[in-house]
Amino acid sequence: MNGSDVAVIGGGAIGVCCALELARAGASVTLLEVGDEVGAGCSAGSAGLICPSHAAPLATRTGLLLGLRSSLSRDGPFALQLRPSLLPWIARFAAACTPARERHATAVLRSLSLASLALHEQLGAELGTGVRRLGTFNVYETEHGFDVGRREAAEHADAGLRPQVLSGREAAELEPALLGPVAGAVYYADELSGDPLEFVRVVGDAARYAGADVRTRTEVRALRSRGSRVALETADGPLTAGAVVLAAGAWSPRLASNLRLALPVQGGKGYHVEYEPSDQDPRVPIFLQEARVIATPLARSLRLAGTLELTGLDLSINERRIDAIERAGMRRVRALAGRPRLRVWRGLRPVSPDGLPIVGRPSAYENLVLATGHAALGFTLAPLTGRLVAQVIANEPTDHDLGPLHPDRFSRARASRRA
Repeated sequence: MNGSDVAVIGGGAIGVCCALELARAGASVTLLEVGDEVGAGCSAGSAGLICPSHAAPLATRTGLLLGLRSSLSRDGPFALQLRPSLLPWIARFAAACTPARERHATAVLRSLSLASLALHEQLGAELGTGVRRLGTFNVYETEHGFDVGRREAAEHADAGLRPQVLSGREAAELEPALLGPVAGAVYYADELSGDPLEFVRVVGDAARYAGADVRTRTEVRALRSRGSRVALETADGPLTAGAVVLAAGAWSPRLASNLRLALPVQGGKGYHVEYEPSDQDPRVPIFLQEARVIATPLARSLRLAGTLELTGLDLSINERRIDAIERAGMRRVRALAGRPRLRVWRGLRPVSPDGLPIVGRPSAYENLVLATGHAALGFTLAPLTGRLVAQVIANEPTDHDLGPLHPDRFSRARASRRA
């Protein structure tokens, strides 16, 4: 295989945005995707929301309690498959669930999400990515949940978001597709949504037009250490690159296993179910907060998405999870009961233990940049991550402080424990 300035591993939302930014900056870019097309992994699914209002990290006290409770249930919204290899990750996760770290991580993710939302709008206007400003409708079925939602809305308002708090009756008036009774809702009118697979395909085409060599059906077998540099081994032979961007999602740790990096990313399995569209479908995405299920109206379907199972790289389908998603949707979304499924999808989100993405150049390797660990915010943060990666490779000042996202933060934690 021929060489290039930059090799990007992974053709999901993060990878194609990295390739587009780098190619537009004048770099010779080769994007390597193992699937038949870009977006073959977890970017093919998800709820399709671009929502700063849901920028809280997974690593919170609420998330920890939910995970422990749901691990005892076969159809809860969040599940941990307890196994020895997961225990160090769980320990890091629990350590991140302090009030101070939750507040800090939420502020970081909200700032990044707001900046990326603006870039999504620019790409949408320029390329026709299909994202639309429909807003996000957070629905609470219980009074306790609604109390939490109101407190979060007040915090988001202080940070510059524009939430609208609604009673249950007002929520039903705003969205006729919502079946009551519900305790209340919070509407974030400025947020975007769209089909993530359409986005990846459009941005991938734009990267090609900008000069990137997008190679699908190309397996990267390993990254090898060559002193302070890394080299690629592919199924088609070695690839020489001045810089390597590892954006392979949940498979990033496996590809980097020879590099002795601390890269604690777990695969978090999520699902969606799609149905034929109807004129009674929601006008805006409905996020059922207690069930953690989202109903998103797309151009060619209505999508129900939800659940997160930490199952490693297991891609089997758990029908109990699918049934739980459907039950939640049918309970609160009009005209959904009895509608046949079009398709069922599952994919693996790359989840870091502290809930923050891993973006930057590890100190051990001068030509490697990591871009993984985005969990459920990969679609939201893809345009900004692409820009930040391009700035790192060009040795330019980054638009945002990458300190909280730096890959070395896990190495430092491991060294501290050893000391």
